[in-house]
Amino acid sequence: MMPKKEEIDSQIMDLWDEIFTLEDKRRDELDIKYAEWRKVEPLLVNGIDEVVIHIESMKGISDESLLIYKEVKEIKVRYKQEMNEIHAKIDALNKEKEMM
Repeated sequence: MMPKKEEIDSQIMDLWDEIFTLEDKRRDELDIKYAEWRKVEPLLVNGIDEVVIHIESMKGISDESLLIYKEVKEIKVRYKQEMNEIHAKIDALNKEKEMM
């Protein structure tokens, strides 16, 4: 038996809840990493973008700062992948709903 539109709408809303939860979790994880990073990387007072440029030019960067930079990148990549998966599920449910 095919699910009703209301059931699909409910599933879509649940997926949006997952997205909002993921965004909060990502923000919390990054806030923790940025706090760690500020302790080892004085350039962070200029903003994250300045530090990324600094790190990518690799001038006088500490191993600890580089490690945190890599962890931040991993967090962003992981959450982007998870978000893409959830958005794909939402798109599939919307297509299923349109076909009804």
